[in-house]
Amino acid sequence: MKLLFNEFIKDYKKKTTWIYMLIMFAIIAAYGYFQKSYFKENFDPLKIMISITTIAAAVGGVFTLIMLANNLSQEYSKGTVKFLYTRPKSRSAILTAKIALGFINYIIFFVLGIAFDFSIKYYVFFNKKIGLNQLNKTLEEGYFGRTVAKQLIITSLTELATMIFFIAMVVLLCVVFKTQILSLVLVMVSLLGMSIIQAITGWAVTKWSWAKYHMFDVPLFSSYYENEASRKVVREIFKFDNANALITMLVAYSAVFFVISYIINARRDITID
Repeated sequence: MKLLFNEFIKDYKKKTTWIYMLIMFAIIAAYGYFQKSYFKENFDPLKIMISITTIAAAVGGVFTLIMLANNLSQEYSKGTVKFLYTRPKSRSAILTAKIALGFINYIIFFVLGIAFDFSIKYYVFFNKKIGLNQLNKTLEEGYFGRTVAKQLIITSLTELATMIFFIAMVVLLCVVFKTQILSLVLVMVSLLGMSIIQAITGWAVTKWSWAKYHMFDVPLFSSYYENEASRKVVREIFKFDNANALITMLVAYSAVFFVISYIINARRDITID
């Protein structure tokens, strides 16, 4: 616990952490302004409410992964990893603390993103026309008959589950490629290239059914539960009839990535490049 606390303090002493948070707020505000224009004529408070978790998870998740990549790779690039490994803590314990901090950072950014998004929409963009009194209202067609509250909970949980996979992927990249810049580049390429690879998969599965089981299709897990339109895409384009295969892929890929990361971390020579 002390090791985790030290990592937490170290992260939040960095100016970049607060810069990332401010950028997240700016992006959320810009998205809120866009929504104000979009819903100007066809105002739909329920759809505005359910979008709050989606944007917070997306933007907060990206900055969380960047912070994690920096946290892991900087230890090697700055040479501080030597001092970490001289402590009376195992390498596994140190890596576990950094992974746990990644999840904590995601939750912090996610919660703050939701709070800021709701506040700016409530007080600024929609002049108190949305509110917590709408949580028990049922969404119209396209959302499986869910209430706003249920939709927000499902979105939050599926995004958190998907974040497990992303964190596992980032940890593996940073442990294997310990150079800070290279690690960050690979993380960003993986995130940005995911949509392209998924588009290729949509074509490939028409010829080879097994082509859908690669790691870049794991995020389709959250899409499957997002709404009826997204589920239809996952079923018809990517040929996942239900969520069982996606859950198995998420667990399997995450577990394999974490195990490989711990093995490499335990055996690695700490000589700084």
